[in-house]
This record gives sequence, structure tokens and C-alpha cells, in this order.
Amino acid sequence: MSVDTPLKTSNGTGLVAPRGWLVRRTAGLIRLDAPESGSSILVSDTVGGDADAAVATAWSSYRPAAAAPALKGAKDRPVRDGWDQVRVYSYRPAAGEERTIWARALRKGDRWTVVLQDMADDVLEKRDSQVEVILNKLLPAGYARETFAGRTAHKIDAARLAALTDLIETARTDLDIPGVGFGLIQDDKILFEGGFGLRELGKPAPVDADTAFMIGSNGKALTTLMLAKLVEQEKIDWETPVSSLWPAFRLGDAEATAKVRVKHLVCACTGLPRQDLPWIFQGDQAQASTVLTWLSTMQPTSGFGDLYQYSNLLAASGGYLGAHVREPDRELGAAYDAAMQALVFDPLGMSRTTFDYDRLSQATMPRRTPWTSMAASRSP
Repeated sequence: MSVDTPLKTSNGTGLVAPRGWLVRRTAGLIRLDAPESGSSILVSDTVGGDADAAVATAWSSYRPAAAAPALKGAKDRPVRDGWDQVRVYSYRPAAGEERTIWARALRKGDRWTVVLQDMADDVLEKRDSQVEVILNKLLPAGYARETFAGRTAHKIDAARLAALTDLIETARTDLDIPGVGFGLIQDDKILFEGGFGLRELGKPAPVDADTAFMIGSNGKALTTLMLAKLVEQEKIDWETPVSSLWPAFRLGDAEATAKVRVKHLVCACTGLPRQDLPWIFQGDQAQASTVLTWLSTMQPTSGFGDLYQYSNLLAASGGYLGAHVREPDRELGAAYDAAMQALVFDPLGMSRTTFDYDRLSQATMPRRTPWTSMAASRSP
């Protein structure tokens, strides 16, 4: 495909074939092969029977001369997007193979659409955004997702608030999540602040409005806000080459380095892969300078702007760029902490938000590995 291309199966199920993938069609089948060999997604249509039979037919079409891989498990999932039944299957790859193999059986009336994914893990990591395009557009014939465009949102009243908090507690229990903190603001008024479940399994302390949590990748949005404040102050511009602002910045590919503008640090579109295992294994011992060293060795695995590829290290460098521009003579990590405090936390009244683990007790904020946050001096 030269562009993302809408397709329909024989049952009328809609899907999208991503740009760069090979499409093969036969009666009742659409096979999508990733640009890298040996990774495929098959979409198979049948009529009648049950989910197991529909999946067995799909496997026999995909592997006519071989049995399906060993089944790990199968279970029904909640229906959505107009389907009457959804059943998912997970499989074990052959010994020594690093692959993700699963099937999803989708029923509308007496018609089944089965999706098989059989992909090498490294290809799936690289092509994940395109796989999501395939799966998120997989809709039964005649179904259109509800749109909220142009509609006025309901005000949250007592009944809706009760329904929402009941949903959170039900989901927390069903997903086996120890504790959840939740706050809701409407018209500049706090409608709810509190928690559900426990701070730590095996201990009685409940989650409440003051329980501290790791911020996770929400730190990326806050760091982007910090960069936007610097743009607003005309200290940087989204279109400025990063290397002209920060000579220490470089990737493992000189051509890619030259293309990177400020906006690209937070867009996950440069072609760099995730590649953050060294950061994870170093934990909170990693320093800003270490992140720059790792970036300088990283090679793109796709063309600049071709794919969405999640990169914690590149996003972290966006925070460090802002820190360097604001305080060029200060250590990057400390400068980042100060920039976030002055430009984001203080204006928003986030008085208890911190990058310093020592400010919070182990009971409320246990140490985590650094993929749970974006960038900081001592504890990323």
C-alpha cells in the first residue's frame, strides 16, 4: 500500500491496510504482511458455527500445512464497537522464538470475522502504531462509532458522580489494581477527591486524596507544557533545530540529528526506537548526562516522520533541552527540576509534586524504575 487504505472483508467488516504493508486477498481472507518479512495479520470471514470453529478455519487458511501454535488460553471479552460477541485467544510461540501470537473472534449476527496476529516482537514494537490502525478500524458492516463532536457534555450531578465512582471501583477490582486515586473538577469546583483500595497490598492504609503516586508518562505532557512556556516566552521556537540550541545533543545518525527540531523531541516521530532498557536497569542512578550518551548511540529504525515510535529517552531530552536553554550553566538534571517547578508546578498550584523521592516516605511513594517518569536529576 502506498497510503493507508480502507478495505472491506467479504462479510462487510471494515479495516485499514497501513502504508507500506503488502495486502493479499482471496475468498474470505485478507492477509496483511508487514514490510519486514515473517510478520503478518490475517483477517478471515466465516458464517455460522461458534468462535472456536471460526478461529480453527482462520488457522487452517493461514497455515494450511501446519497445526496452529499451542494455545495458552481463551476467554470472552466485553462486547464493544457493534459486535455481538468478542472472544480472544493467546498462543505460545515455538521454543526460542520471540513472537506475539493471538487471535480475536468477532461475531455480528451469525457472521464471524477472525483476526490472527503472528508477529516477531521486534517488528511489533516498531510497527505497533500501524497495528493499532488495523485493529481500531475493525468494525462490523454498517456500524459507525458514536461521535461527540458538536454535542454538549452533561453536567456531573450526584447520580452521574456515583455511577462514575462505582465504575472506577468495579474496574479496580476486576483488573486487580491495589489502589486508585481520583479527583474531579467541574466549573472550577472540586466535585470529588479521594481514593479506592489500598496503598499497599497486605497493609490496611487506604488510598485517599493525599496519597502520592508515580506520575508515569503523564510527565511527558507536563514537560511539553514546560517547553511551550519557553516558546511563549520566546526563548525557543518549535521549528528551531535542536543542535543549534544545544550542541551536546546528537543521535547515532548525523542526518537524523540535523533534522530534529524542538517539536520532534516530543512527537515520537523521528524514527528512533524505544530502546530504554539500559535506563530501566540503571534505575534511579541514571543521570541526565547518561541519557545523552545513550541517545548519541541510537540509530533510527524507520524513516524520519514515517512511523510513531515511542521513545522515553528522546522525550527526556526535550526536558533537558528546556532546562539547558533556561539555565545553560547549571547541571541538566537540577536545571530541569527548577524549570518544571517554576514554569509548571508552581503556576498550577502543584505544591506536593516533586522529583525528589526523599520528600515522600517509602510508604506513600515506593521507588520505581525510571520508565514511570520522564526526566529528573537524580530519580528519573
